Amino acid sequence: MKKSAPIKKIISMGLCLLLVLTLLPAAALAVETYTTSDEGVAFIKEFEGFKSMAYSDKGEWYIGYGTLCDPADYPNGVSEEEAERLLREAVVTAEDLVNHLLITYGIQVTQYQFDAMVDMTYNLGTQWLNPAHRFCSYLISGVHQYTEAEIVNAIATWCHQGTTVLENLVTRRLREAYLFLYGSYQNDGPQAYTYIHFDPGGGEMESRTVFYPVGLPYGQLPQPTLRGRTFLGWHTTAGNVALTGEEPALSPLYATASWDGEGSGSTGSDVDLSAWVNPYSDVKTTDWFYDYVRELSAKKIVGGYPDGTFQAAGQLKAGEALKLILTAAGYQDPGNTSSGHWAGNYLALAESLGCVAPGEIMDLDGTISRLTIARITAIALDILPREGATPFADIDDGYALALYEEGILNGTAVGGQRFYYPFDGINRAEMCAIVSRVSSWSYTPKNDPAQSGFIQYRDKTLPLLRSVPAAPYNRNLFVQNGSIMHYNDPAYVTAIGIDVSSHQGEIDWQKVAASGVEFAFLRLGYRGYGSEGTINLDSCFQKNLAGARAAGIKIGVYFFSQAITTAEAEEEARFVLENLNGAYLEYPVVYDWEVISASGARTAGLSNTTLTDCAVTFCQSVAMAGYTPMIYYNLPVGYTHYQLDRLVGYDVWFAQYASTPSMYYNYRIWQYSDKGSVPGIEGNVDMDLAFIPY
Repeated sequence: MKKSAPIKKIISMGLCLLLVLTLLPAAALAVETYTTSDEGVAFIKEFEGFKSMAYSDKGEWYIGYGTLCDPADYPNGVSEEEAERLLREAVVTAEDLVNHLLITYGIQVTQYQFDAMVDMTYNLGTQWLNPAHRFCSYLISGVHQYTEAEIVNAIATWCHQGTTVLENLVTRRLREAYLFLYGSYQNDGPQAYTYIHFDPGGGEMESRTVFYPVGLPYGQLPQPTLRGRTFLGWHTTAGNVALTGEEPALSPLYATASWDGEGSGSTGSDVDLSAWVNPYSDVKTTDWFYDYVRELSAKKIVGGYPDGTFQAAGQLKAGEALKLILTAAGYQDPGNTSSGHWAGNYLALAESLGCVAPGEIMDLDGTISRLTIARITAIALDILPREGATPFADIDDGYALALYEEGILNGTAVGGQRFYYPFDGINRAEMCAIVSRVSSWSYTPKNDPAQSGFIQYRDKTLPLLRSVPAAPYNRNLFVQNGSIMHYNDPAYVTAIGIDVSSHQGEIDWQKVAASGVEFAFLRLGYRGYGSEGTINLDSCFQKNLAGARAAGIKIGVYFFSQAITTAEAEEEARFVLENLNGAYLEYPVVYDWEVISASGARTAGLSNTTLTDCAVTFCQSVAMAGYTPMIYYNLPVGYTHYQLDRLVGYDVWFAQYASTPSMYYNYRIWQYSDKGSVPGIEGNVDMDLAFIPY
């Protein structure tokens, strides 16, 4: 629990790719595994760059050479030596991922090829390890079957943020590709290849960015498809010059598809942007908002002013914002208003959806804050607020975080930080970007792990563990009233509980029981996270045990573990059993292991296998003594540390401080808040909901 020791951000990158290892082919058993070479570590350091102070990116905090952190751990920053230590610890997880792939499919590689794949994994996470992706499939079937250009394109395709090509990623991918192919850590891959980034104008194609050897003709260009339309060819976005494929590849190009014919399958979204003539004297092709304005103007969603200007910096009115967002989210025009204002029915629609509170927007011709825009957009799209490290330096808001992670909001980068300016108004250019992204946003297979086979957790794509049961709970049935969470499903008889330690001090258990609390987890003890790792009894355990029992509250206990070997986990279990001394418990004995990223933490770099071994050892010892074992974890520990398919025999206590839980896998108890208020306890207390009471 958070009161036992600080909950920290994960240093390592992602969950090991847990594929079935039984009945492996003989070739797989002979595969050599590797650790990253010093040259490979230097390769990563070169691209990550050193930052002594913590910084935010995509909702996470990083420090040093791109290792995840909690900024509170490093108020004075880190040295380059400390940063390299953190990097080497984090790289262990990437090594595990790559080695697991090699073993599973019997893939033979060299040291430099391994280093290239570790760099990809450190930078990209697990997404490229999906066998459905080109490079992974090439490895499985044998890279010797593919040409240099095919391998370069299979690796370099991972060079985007959304649909935007990032030059630093182009350089990194091409360097990785040439390292993989030729073993040179300092290579000329970025000089040997350039690319065309294709905009199919609503059509579909395998890859929008294709790499070509410099100095040679492009050759046959890809052909996109679009239902009901005929592809006419490509032309350069800047200059509108037709491409034939006979031109030599010299520098990056951006190309747009030309289409002809509407066809019976044509929809309003099939607008030929290549035919659009810019009518705005103040909108240039170099403006960051040019593509958004072009798209929405061509679709007649936005327009300019009689003097031929667009006035991108002009502030949007509240009524205009409501109409644009709700229409882009797919809601029908509510028709004529009876309120006296043209946007009155859009406001009524927003209020009925819960996007805004009744009376919140009083002036439809006034400005609307960016924070309100975020809430309206998220609710209109049925995107729940999310918890986690905010990407923005000036706001910590669940709706803004969710929209950032979905690629709808970006904010503004200033001096190494990202700002959202939540209380400012929103201008026309910014609204064009949001409307465009909202129009094209949709739930994708990543939102349905049962179909896709993968779980999307923040920026990580994790393989679905089909042997681990999914959580059956309906997120729409959670209702919180003050500190009490209700789950309104007649199939469940729930119970409200708390968890406490010496941090709560003196507790009036009679008042706690009278408030409706039905069970309590008591911290029995903890292991320190310093190098000595001493075991300690919670100073209030015996007093809390007696008080809760006398008040008629059902009891479970937990031990805060920092074990790094199974022998230590066994030692912790013995300590728990000795101090219970046969006491009767209605609720389980819980193994509570948490990430500590502070300098000198004894569990830093602990492998997922060892952690899971420790949990199993503890739980087995508890079960043999006649108690019910349970394992506690939050989202990052559950998804990226534990090997959950080895823990299916144990109940789970899951922690996520949110209005609804988002863990895909099943759990029996949900710790939903660390800021509960309960009579008889001074200050905040953790709150828990048991779906199936013990």
